[in-house]
Order: sequence, then structure tokens, then C-alpha cells
Amino acid sequence: MKHKPMISIVMPNYKSNMFEKALKSVFKQTYKHIELIVIDGGSGLKTTKILKKYNKKIDFWISKKDKGMWDAWNKGLKLAKGDYVGIVDSSNLLYPKAMEILSRYINKYPNIDFICGTVKKDGKILAGFNPNKIHQKFDIIPSSVVGFYIKTKLLKKVGYFNLKYKIQSDYDFLYRIIVKHKLRGIHTKSSEVFGNLGVSGYSKKHSYFKRLFSEIMIRYNNGQNILYLIYIIFGRTFTKIFKL
Repeated sequence: MKHKPMISIVMPNYKSNMFEKALKSVFKQTYKHIELIVIDGGSGLKTTKILKKYNKKIDFWISKKDKGMWDAWNKGLKLAKGDYVGIVDSSNLLYPKAMEILSRYINKYPNIDFICGTVKKDGKILAGFNPNKIHQKFDIIPSSVVGFYIKTKLLKKVGYFNLKYKIQSDYDFLYRIIVKHKLRGIHTKSSEVFGNLGVSGYSKKHSYFKRLFSEIMIRYNNGQNILYLIYIIFGRTFTKIFKL
């Protein structure tokens, strides 16, 4: 539908205490052309009861052990039938007008491939999009959950999340869509907040140097210049040690 695009939301979950609240935040969207897909990693009876409680409001759900977070994301993305698709983790909350704002951007910019919505984290507003800095850092979008939505038809072209990366597989995905496939994105205004990230941030739970090593491997595997990678390693390490 030209003026009312279908938006798919994939909600991965594993024993989250916020699960039901996250679901309700999707149900409360003022924009109703939404497909909700829930991928639960086998959380148990309590979660299954919640899923059955809202069975009529969820388009598809499964509760089965998976290979981790990225596997759950991929399962949901492969099932999505909407024009655009994004991830809303079970620890996140969408604000009521989030999908309404997104639909306006979809209609206004039909040639854009993905949209980066403003999000809130720890009381801070995170907004903007800096693709020109991806060769230096991965922190170029507000978040890969809640605020990031991509045209569903492009997923087969760019590929899904690589399970060999235990952390930061979303960075690998972002690098591929911007550098390799040169997809075009746009960001919403800082006042157009999609939602609250809550306790999201799986990769940030790991040590600084583990994250740095993971980032270097992702860049190397995607063909980034080795000399520049050495520069990143020494520059980041020096900065960390001397806390510049």
C-alpha cells in the first residue's frame, strides 16, 4: 500500500523481565499496519503463557532453543513480509508514535534504503547518521535496534547477520550495507524519538579489548586496508591506556 506501508517488527526474546511491556509498546502504536514476529529462544512456561495470551495480536511466534541472539534475529528477518523491517528487542520499549513517524519517512523518501530513528538510552537522546566515518568507527547510527529499519527486499541482497561473530555482528551487517552494497540511509530529527533502548547493548557487556579485536576482524574480513587497521589498533590502545 503506497501511503500505508507494512512495517515488520521482529522481537527476539530470552527470559526478559520486560517482555510483556515490550509487546504492549508494539500493540499501542498509533500506526496499525504492523506485522509482529516474536522469536523466543525457549524461555519456558511463563513466556509461553504470555505469547498465548496475546496470540491474536502477534502475527507469528515461536518458542524454541536457538543458536543465540543473531540466529534469533535472522529467523525473524527471514519471515518478515513487510515493506520495511526492524528489530525491537524484548528489553526495549517503542514510543506510541514511532511507527507513524517511520511511515512518514518511508513515504517521503521512497528511494532511500534504510532509516535511522532517534532513540533514548540512559536518559540521553541518540540521533544522527554518519556513514562517512564507518572506516574509522562503527558507532555511526543511534542503534541497530528500535530505531533501525531497512527495506525487506534488500536483505537477500546484502545477507543476514553472520553467526561466526559472537559480538558485533550488527556492525558487520552495517559495514556491508554501507561499504559493500552502498545502500543509502537517512535519519529522523532528534525530536522524533522512536523508543527507549532499556538494557540493550549485548556487545558492550564485553571487555574493551575483546570488542576491539572483534571490530578489527570484521574490518579485515570485509577487506579494509591492513595498514589502516594497524593504525586503529595502536590509536585505540594508546587512547585507552592513557585515557585521552
